[in-house]
Amino acid sequence: MALLGSLIALGAALVFAVLAITTLWGGWQAIQRELLRGFISTNPSSGERVWSLLLTVVPLLGVALLGLLAAWRIVQVALGLG
Repeated sequence: MALLGSLIALGAALVFAVLAITTLWGGWQAIQRELLRGFISTNPSSGERVWSLLLTVVPLLGVALLGLLAAWRIVQVALGLG
């Protein structure tokens, strides 16, 4: 049963890691396709551009970091390291 639990935990860790990477990829695509093109059409000030980028990038990085940390912690538990 311990082996089965470890395999399930490793699968969950893989899902967390994939979701974190997918979040980063999707965020990058959104920045390129929507945010930067919106800057061209609306021509906001430099301060608004910085705030827009920060308020987009910081939450994306936070979500991805939490996903990767969760994946790492689950792997540690599955392998009996922590």
